[in-house]
Amino acid sequence: MGKPYMAFYALRMLSIVYSTWGAIHLLAALSSLVLGTAVLVAPKERNIHRKAGRAYLFCMAAMIATAFGIYRQYNGLGIFHLAAVLTFLTLLAGMLPVLLKKRVRNWLRLHNGFMYLSVLELYIALVAEFLVRIPQATFLTVATLSSAVVLIPGGVLFFTRLAKEQPYRQTWLR
Repeated sequence: MGKPYMAFYALRMLSIVYSTWGAIHLLAALSSLVLGTAVLVAPKERNIHRKAGRAYLFCMAAMIATAFGIYRQYNGLGIFHLAAVLTFLTLLAGMLPVLLKKRVRNWLRLHNGFMYLSVLELYIALVAEFLVRIPQATFLTVATLSSAVVLIPGGVLFFTRLAKEQPYRQTWLR
């Protein structure tokens, strides 16, 4: 017969949502992933980009706010709450240059970079959410694998796109 704690871990792997906060958080996170990816890959036509970007910000705000209503995993504040604060700061760093573009030099460069990073953070969190459910997975393993799996291809894609697209070349590289 198997070890009794393995049944607990098997159920934990199957259970993704434990509360209403968790359900709202999951829906906001999935919506943010779709919208954030769409904003990054779609042409930067002014109205479409702005509307999708605002929807992305709304979903991210809901995701960040609901993160603080989820305490089941750590029975209190945990590393994912810290990640929510980091994500908020990244979004703020991406939006402030747009709001203050007359005062901020290279505002588009800052906006592009930080908003791209905010979407990468979402993908890192998605991978980490899967890895944290693996029995005996340490924090260091989860953090290292989720960051590497996302940041390496994400960085290559970002800098490849940067080199190919004329608007980015003019904005980023001088």
